[in-house]
Amino acid sequence: MTTASTITAPAVRTRQCPLCEAPAGEACQPKPSGDHLARYLDAYTAGQLTKAYMARVLGELVVVDACAVITIPAQRGEQ
Repeated sequence: MTTASTITAPAVRTRQCPLCEAPAGEACQPKPSGDHLARYLDAYTAGQLTKAYMARVLGELVVVDACAVITIPAQRGEQ
C-alpha cells in the first residue's frame, strides 16, 4: 500500500510557498526538511497534483492548520 509517507511531489517545490514565501526549489523548513500544507494546496489548485495524491497527504496529517508542515518522509515516491 502506498501512503503519503512514501510519495513525493516534485511539483510542490516548483512553486513559491504562499505562506512563508520560501522560493521555488527550497524547503519551507530546513530540519526536518518539509513544506507547508499551503504549498501543497497551491500546487493542487494549479493542477500540478492529483486529488488522489492530496488525499494521501491529508490522510497522513494528525493536525491540519494554516501552518502544517509536511516533512520529507511524506515526500517520497510519485505524484
